[in-house]
Amino acid sequence: MKDRYGRIAQSLIAWFEKNKRDLPFRRTKDPYQIWISEIMAQQTRIAALIPYFERFTKQFPTVEALAAAEEEEVLKAWQGLGYYARARNLHKAAQKMVAECGGKVPENPEQLRKMPGIGAYTAGAVLSIAYGQKEPAVDGNATRVFARIEEIYEDVLKPQTIRQITDIIRDVMPDGQAGALTEAIMELGALVCLPQTPQCQVCPVRCECKAYQHGKTETLPFRSGPKPKKEEHRLILLAEDEQGRILMRKRSERLLHNLWEYVNLPVQPTQQALDALGLQMLEQREIGKAQHVFTHIIWHMQGVYAKVQNAPVPEDYEWVPKEEIETKALPTALSVFTKWGRKNLWNQ
Repeated sequence: MKDRYGRIAQSLIAWFEKNKRDLPFRRTKDPYQIWISEIMAQQTRIAALIPYFERFTKQFPTVEALAAAEEEEVLKAWQGLGYYARARNLHKAAQKMVAECGGKVPENPEQLRKMPGIGAYTAGAVLSIAYGQKEPAVDGNATRVFARIEEIYEDVLKPQTIRQITDIIRDVMPDGQAGALTEAIMELGALVCLPQTPQCQVCPVRCECKAYQHGKTETLPFRSGPKPKKEEHRLILLAEDEQGRILMRKRSERLLHNLWEYVNLPVQPTQQALDALGLQMLEQREIGKAQHVFTHIIWHMQGVYAKVQNAPVPEDYEWVPKEEIETKALPTALSVFTKWGRKNLWNQ
């Protein structure tokens, strides 16, 4: 077993050195930059995140710089990546690192995993790549690769299967090359050991892969089906007063917490929504429909523009001058309506 694991490790690392993509966060062992890149890579394609990574780390080049920023500044820098809880947790973790770790990303596994937003996968990536520790980073790529190599039929979403694969990868990790193996597994899963059409003919470990030998690569790994998402139908109302200001609010709900939004209510007639806000409509235009899929919920949105009479600010809302709208952290979920407003209202 030890010899086989040694062959797997060296084959993966040798392949990685020849085939790895040139990515900005691969040119460094800085634990801060590796941490940022790993958080961004959750729910975001690598090609899409690169410009965000470069802008974010330029704006906040250190743990201390990120910790010192205002939350809204961090959310604004994150705008476009979605899943804003990641940005809020980055900010909180940076502040905790400054308070407890001298502004450094902890190299103690237990301490690192106590930081907001850092779970076993992210901790493993930082600890192995930046600090060279034998701490596996087990995500969807890693579970897929090793469920096939070891022909594991148990549900890879179950904690016991994840623990099993974590233990296997830890045994495979060679001394002094833990980070190289972590990155090799990530790259193999992204480029070769694909979910639907694995490229087995170019895989460096196909001779060690039990699923390949038994013709099971397209049936493994086994994953239980996801729970159906809750669906909501929302009215997105761009209400403009006679002074050209747009009615907005800063969300207090957990979903999109502290991001700014337009009037966002359960779908209903526009006049009914305005009546509830104490506003008198002068003009109405349809904007169109949009859909946004969150982790556990889907919003089906109907956009409406309404010109309204000047009125006191409804509770929890603000009248925002048009020139200030895009200085605020706005959710990607509402981007269709922001684009409409930019074209038809505040860039006129």
